[in-house]
Amino acid sequence: MELRDCKCYYGGQDMNFAIFSDDLCRARYLESILLPIGHVRVDVYQVEPGGKSRWVVVQQTDGAKNLWKCFTRTGHNFSESETYKFPRKIRAEIRQKIPQFGQETSALVA
Repeated sequence: MELRDCKCYYGGQDMNFAIFSDDLCRARYLESILLPIGHVRVDVYQVEPGGKSRWVVVQQTDGAKNLWKCFTRTGHNFSESETYKFPRKIRAEIRQKIPQFGQETSALVA
């Protein structure tokens, strides 16, 4: 998956997301959808990486579940990848910026 195809959802405390990167990123609002269950409104966003970003990690929270998606720059695109495929230096940067990532997932291998 490409970062431009990744959608982030915000519906209050139970459904939200966080963006981590080595450069400033922007969450761009796309639309709101109304879920028929409980008539809950969910806002949909797309992540726009910074011009100098080399990596972006998106944490999507849905209740007690955390879903992590990791993207690295290849030219002008950001492709989803397992962090064990990242260069060691980038993995160290991610561990430094997101300590809970290594605790919640085994995708970040030293």
